[in-house]
Amino acid sequence: MKILYCIPHLYNAGGMERVLTQKVNWLAVHTKHEFTILTTEKTPEGHPDCYFPLNQRVKVVHLDIDFNADYRKPLFAKWWGHMLRMRTYERALRAYIQQNGIKLCVSLCGKEIAFLRNLPCKTIAELHFAKNQRQQLLEANHTGLFWSLLGRIRTWQLVRAVKPLERLVVLTKADQEDWRKEGCTNVTVIPNICSLYGMKIPMKSREKRVLAAGRLHEQKGFDLLLQAWKVIEQKHPEWTLRIVGEGPKHMELEKQVINLGLKHVCIAGRIENMVKEYAEASIFVLSSRYEGFSLVLAEAMWCGTPCVSFDCPHGPAELLADDRGWLVPNGDIEALTAQIEYVIAHPEEADLKAKKAQTYAQNTYSEEAIMPRWIKEIEVCR
Repeated sequence: MKILYCIPHLYNAGGMERVLTQKVNWLAVHTKHEFTILTTEKTPEGHPDCYFPLNQRVKVVHLDIDFNADYRKPLFAKWWGHMLRMRTYERALRAYIQQNGIKLCVSLCGKEIAFLRNLPCKTIAELHFAKNQRQQLLEANHTGLFWSLLGRIRTWQLVRAVKPLERLVVLTKADQEDWRKEGCTNVTVIPNICSLYGMKIPMKSREKRVLAAGRLHEQKGFDLLLQAWKVIEQKHPEWTLRIVGEGPKHMELEKQVINLGLKHVCIAGRIENMVKEYAEASIFVLSSRYEGFSLVLAEAMWCGTPCVSFDCPHGPAELLADDRGWLVPNGDIEALTAQIEYVIAHPEEADLKAKKAQTYAQNTYSEEAIMPRWIKEIEVCR
């Protein structure tokens, strides 16, 4: 069977790109299906077309529709340009499916999700964010009734788009329940594979270091973590906070470090060897306002690093259930501060929970555990 995956781009070192390439590489080796990945965005100068290596059996097609071109234009111009590009994209995607005999199209919920149900093949939506993510993203960057209403409309549009599809695949049981409340009966749960699968985990050196990782974006709540760290640094000056990642909030976070007078914080940018980062940290903290699953939390668990997290929707509650780590109320900076201090003071308890979390993660988020579930979904759509 010929299977087409749609994703905005592959040039980034993001979670969706990493998960898709890992999954398609496995399928290319273990099945006889033919795979193509189709992208819409232009690759920026100096970036590789595909950040992560792809199996030679996987074909990549770049349409270069470039929806990002209208991002900074005035609202009406942005809307009009978007509509024209959507029309171009739908025609191009429909033509590619018909001309190449595609039997199944899997969307990672890019722009094509708006017309996916109308394509001339079977369809699956693979959602890497929670149902309300569009609303949460708008409300995190804007204030006012207009933006809140727009966020609700965007969520309604997403619900309307995915209801008729053969399958909607989400990452957590909590998100599945949210979709079912909207009347979606086609929802199934398949978590992400841990991206560290197959890598050798080094011996834990366990410096007096707290680690956080992710895109430097409002969603990830690093500004909240820095507020908590101000108290921790005063009480535990021998400890350091290391934030790994890059993104639009980098300069803002650097300014916050200065304004808070923090002396033991490093915003390290992108790091290739994350296994080493997890091995050297004594605590991993997830300070996100919301998540779809949280790959970095699964990675920290995989490496046996004790984890503290906000109980944000969705992901951490399922990952750290059954005493596999510590959850604090979402957005509660005082509770986060107190929990990190508790873990610092109780290293033996932290190691016990981390070992339990590591066993769970390696049994639950391996390729052997996840990929047969994807093969089953593909077979259902034959």
